[in-house]
Amino acid sequence: MKVRTTILVLILVGLVIVGLVVACGGAQEEPAAPPPEEGPSGELAGEELLETRCARCHALDIVEGATKTQAEWESTVQRMIAKGTELTDAEAQVLVEYLAETYGP
Repeated sequence: MKVRTTILVLILVGLVIVGLVVACGGAQEEPAAPPPEEGPSGELAGEELLETRCARCHALDIVEGATKTQAEWESTVQRMIAKGTELTDAEAQVLVEYLAETYGP
């Protein structure tokens, strides 16, 4: 009697495992986000730079709540580059111009 119960339990456990594998294997991957828009020279637009580079380290509400002049944004962007933000000189300029225009006084 014990052998029969053990076999039934093993079969039941096996069926549960197979069911879980089948259920998990059917999950669909989310589609990848569309690539960021690039300007005519292949550089990213200011808004895209803000969303892809700045948001890596902090929430954008910090940026959106600030009001700075172009010189102040330049200083901020240079400080973030010194902390490790990856921006080319051209991208930094595009970002500064976007920030000054969008979040300037």
